[in-house]
Amino acid sequence: MNGVTAELVRGYASLFVHCWDYFAVQQRDGSYRPSYRPLSLSHLADHLMGKYTLGTFAVDREGYCSSAVLDVDHEDGLEGLVLLVRKLAGQGIFTLLEATRRGWHLWIFFDQPVMASHVRVWLLPYARMLGAELFPKQDMPRSGGVGSLVRLPLGIHRQTGGWYPFVVPGMDGQVVPVGETVPDCIAWCLGHVQRVRVPDVAGRLEQTREGQGRTGEAGARVVVPGEARGREMKGAIREWCRSQDIVEVIGRYTTLDRRGIGRCPLPGHHSRGDVRPSLQVFGGNDPHWYCYTWGRAGNVFDFLCLYHGLTVREAWERLREGVLL
Repeated sequence: MNGVTAELVRGYASLFVHCWDYFAVQQRDGSYRPSYRPLSLSHLADHLMGKYTLGTFAVDREGYCSSAVLDVDHEDGLEGLVLLVRKLAGQGIFTLLEATRRGWHLWIFFDQPVMASHVRVWLLPYARMLGAELFPKQDMPRSGGVGSLVRLPLGIHRQTGGWYPFVVPGMDGQVVPVGETVPDCIAWCLGHVQRVRVPDVAGRLEQTREGQGRTGEAGARVVVPGEARGREMKGAIREWCRSQDIVEVIGRYTTLDRRGIGRCPLPGHHSRGDVRPSLQVFGGNDPHWYCYTWGRAGNVFDFLCLYHGLTVREAWERLREGVLL
């Protein structure tokens, strides 16, 4: 098995696989085809030996996950990631840094399955600070859906034909691979990875439910007008949208330049990532966003529904409770 032993496969699975009921197979163009059948250790062994490349789903049907990934999709994000690695290490939180085709993945492993909503409350501020995507991307998978897809590490990328190792930051801020082969990288992980306890966010969630809104990590307050609660939902949503600074709210999810242009973080229509920033956010008298790649526009509430994978009613209920990030 080219050094990929059954023991290494089992150890690899214990770290990187949470959902065993389904998986996805990467295609030549880098996209993924879902496979609605159980994942097996044999599949993982084939992945690690380069026969095909698999993706795994971060959140199960009950909304739990066992790890999180910060996906920095640009090479110049390394400096910020290294600073975050050191900051979290100072808090006793171990992270695992993986090179990718266009950037980096930062993995964090939990000591037990945790609700994705709690993980997102904890880690979204870091993701926004870095201009990164956070997996899990939703609190719950869509109805009948399978949640957030993450490429399983150490497989051969079907577009480039190469594989990408785990790395550790050096003293000079550069990174060094932890091993020269796939088995070396797995063995290093099994000897070094430490699982962490997700900080208790229940208090933060309860505090936001007691108020009419929540204070964002950047200091901005999302206010749900009290008088809107008894009105028809559609009118209340329209009133809430008028009360928001759309550039500030969407700017928490992606970095916008002075023209309001940034990489589109909305899931489902950028199969290879938004390489060329295609989202523009407009303020003024007609606040809205527009994705030039997708050809779709909407208001700030539409954006939140699409980003979190929620129906209008689900998003409005969470907004009223102050827990829609």
